[in-house]
Amino acid sequence: MNSVKRCRAIVLLSLTAIFLLTACFAGGQEKNLSGSILIYANLRESGPDREAIDEFNRTHEDVQIEVRDYLDAEGNGDKTRLLAEIIAGKGPDIIDMGFNKDASTTLMPYQRMARAGYLEDLWPYIENDPELGQEALLEPPLKAAEVDGCLYIAFPSVMINTLVGAESIVGDRTSWTLEELREAFASMPPDSTILNCAYDRQDAFIYIACMNLDKYVDWETGQCSFDSEGFRSLAEFVKGFPEKSPLDEVDPADYHALLAVNKELSDRLHSGHQMLEQTMIGRLEDIQYLDSIFGGKASFAGYPVEDGSVGSSFYISGRSLAMSSTCRNKEAAWDFLRQTFLPKGKSGSMGPIPINRSDYELSKKCRVSTTIGDASGYEYTIRNATKEEEQRYKDLLNSISKIELCDKAVFDIVQESLEPYFAGDKALDETVALIQNRVGLYVNESR
Repeated sequence: MNSVKRCRAIVLLSLTAIFLLTACFAGGQEKNLSGSILIYANLRESGPDREAIDEFNRTHEDVQIEVRDYLDAEGNGDKTRLLAEIIAGKGPDIIDMGFNKDASTTLMPYQRMARAGYLEDLWPYIENDPELGQEALLEPPLKAAEVDGCLYIAFPSVMINTLVGAESIVGDRTSWTLEELREAFASMPPDSTILNCAYDRQDAFIYIACMNLDKYVDWETGQCSFDSEGFRSLAEFVKGFPEKSPLDEVDPADYHALLAVNKELSDRLHSGHQMLEQTMIGRLEDIQYLDSIFGGKASFAGYPVEDGSVGSSFYISGRSLAMSSTCRNKEAAWDFLRQTFLPKGKSGSMGPIPINRSDYELSKKCRVSTTIGDASGYEYTIRNATKEEEQRYKDLLNSISKIELCDKAVFDIVQESLEPYFAGDKALDETVALIQNRVGLYVNESR
């Protein structure tokens, strides 16, 4: 993949980019070295949050935010150029960590940048902010985003990425191994599937890998452990999914055909022929919905893991921002970043989990009972949550210690290397050795 080649060539490209950037800065961008200008690095084709930037600029006469786009010819985030500037000491002040559309992860290598000292720890700013402090924020997602006890990224909300099944089938658990998953599946009726049968290998890999790949890389020592039993189990699990989804055969413009396929998938789930549902949990109502579709108490078993950790993870919803450690005006930059954490005062039955605690409490407030239906004709009722539902929601939230901030280059290397194994052209041992070698080279080049 081109993205893999670009990522593995960062060090070489950086040397060239440093030379070019030195000439560029000597040719007319000296004004940006003043603390009165903050450079905002944008890696999104859709652009930055202009409303937030305009509001900041209106209320700060002594400092202004200017947007610098880091986009390639196709409109994708160009992290190589941005990293080259940062390495050269000429990077921006505020960094939108970008978004990887294929894998739903941040584009910039968060852990790598944090360990290299390129990002500013935000905990001191939070703790000294008169309107914040740790007690004003939802701690589990922020703790999950820490690197060696420091927080280098700001984000407004999260979802919980997990696998859910009927407690009567999978048990009351928040973690299980692949073997335990298979044992539970053995009790399912004939013609059952583990997940929605529309999921293909790429879907399964994206959902599972985003929360798992980082644990096979030690960025501090440069050691990798893709030859472990845990990764082998992950690869075997993903290989069990079909190469293509049945939805790929349906014309996207054929509404009735799509509706028929979706109804069939929904009927399989409600009739007990699908063991697990991949889902993103945002609010208390999701607990009620999941109990409803499984016909009893739902269990948040999560994705299979071999180390006994919780199998669910936080998925960042909204923009994720970081402050450069070389920021020219850190006080002003924090004044912009802190808006991410301030209360919005919004409620509603849908949406992600707010990081601001007052918004989080508001999101749990009781609502008027109502019945909702989907395209397949299935209906469920939203009502006042019971104390037991509230406790299950809280327990799940507090149990999670992982957040999906995996390095895109590692993701691409692993995904590309697994393709021949999935196709039956390479054995697992050979594939694991290749991944161990390729990721190891990338990690150590990047240290």
